[in-house]
Amino acid sequence: MLSLLWIAVPAAVAVIGAFIFLRGFGHLGSGSPGKGTAHIAVGAPITVIGLALSLLGFNSMTFERLTHEGPVADVRVKAIDPAKSLYQVSITRLDGPKLTQVCNVQGDEWDMSARVQKWKPWANVMGLDSTYQLDQVTNRYFNAERGNGKPITACDLKGPPPDVNSWVPKSWLFWIVDHAYTEDRKFGSAAFMPLADGATYRVVITQSGLNSFPTNDVAQKANAARP
Repeated sequence: MLSLLWIAVPAAVAVIGAFIFLRGFGHLGSGSPGKGTAHIAVGAPITVIGLALSLLGFNSMTFERLTHEGPVADVRVKAIDPAKSLYQVSITRLDGPKLTQVCNVQGDEWDMSARVQKWKPWANVMGLDSTYQLDQVTNRYFNAERGNGKPITACDLKGPPPDVNSWVPKSWLFWIVDHAYTEDRKFGSAAFMPLADGATYRVVITQSGLNSFPTNDVAQKANAARP
């Protein structure tokens, strides 16, 4: 709301300035050069300053919206058998009911993937954030050589479909999105971090997809030490 005021107030000032500026030409046309010149001299800078401040406010709000992050999940890692690179990964969802899912993965890193629907920048500015559906947590290795021939371990993260899907046909939803001209593109996105006993991480959704970062010292050290 405050960010909108940074646009609305300067825009209102610009409109008032433009009104005074145009009134100046009216006075000139009616034979009042002194009054007309004064109105033009006052109205012109007010209009320019108002427009400039309004554009600055709009740019600030645009940057804020396009860099918006929303919490998705907290990830906690517990070692099961470090010698075999086997770890227990607990995922606590933060984008709804705080449900926790436990998954055992074998490797050097955990990898959380999602299907993301990105909207056009103007729709982001209006408040429409990227939407997503978490897909799965899988294992990763630091390089292909370490991963070749190793087992793939994964857990499904797909939750139940949204309630709207139960009473709105999927074809209708596709039609609405296709004709709203707000969708930019759909794509797969993933965030991955090292597996280390006691490490904790936060996964967030940005307008460009998933991102993650360490939230304790163990995770920070593991992230800094990975190849």
